[in-house]
Amino acid sequence: MANGKLLVLGATGETGQVLVKRALELGWRVTIYGRRTLPEHAQNADIKSVEGTLDNEEQLRTAIRGQDVIISVVGPSGMRAETAVFVPAYKLILSIMKDEGVKRIIALSTFSVKDPKDKPSLYIWFLTTVLWAIAHKIWKTIVDIGEVFDTYGGDLDWTLFRVGFLGNGPRGRVVDGYVADGKLGASIERADIAEWALTQAEKSPPEHVRQKPGISSLKE
Repeated sequence: MANGKLLVLGATGETGQVLVKRALELGWRVTIYGRRTLPEHAQNADIKSVEGTLDNEEQLRTAIRGQDVIISVVGPSGMRAETAVFVPAYKLILSIMKDEGVKRIIALSTFSVKDPKDKPSLYIWFLTTVLWAIAHKIWKTIVDIGEVFDTYGGDLDWTLFRVGFLGNGPRGRVVDGYVADGKLGASIERADIAEWALTQAEKSPPEHVRQKPGISSLKE
């Protein structure tokens, strides 16, 4: 489906920019949605831009309608990040998807969201506890977004993929799995996020449906 229609949410962020660039290289017909359009995106005839906020139902619906897959990398970032918008935004996005018959969404999360397949890890516990302590609103927003997918995802083909530390190194190999399974690490390059998410977007039938795998870069 690499020539399919792909909506990217969060295209102006560092991860989103890498994702959009790689999607175009792979032949996706890319739509981006956000409050603003980067100059390099506006000048690219292969990108359709729909501008609007995450609470603008009309504009979100325009962006979502007719898409084959949505990849979302929006979420709170930075110690002073706005947090209140994201939980209602994801509720709205999932509702519009159901209305418009768009089944597949692949969304970024972190290890603050737990999964029953995870095993105890002192390292991950420490990292998530530090976030809980110093940026509690961000931690809670991330956890609440995970609950939105559980509660409102219904029969959509959603995947919430969880990551740890982000890097800007070259694309390499990616592993997916669950905490303390012996193969999953705690860091990932943004290029590997893009590659993994776009590979998943092509899968038919889709993998990791209504699941929350972790992904990490494999260090050679």
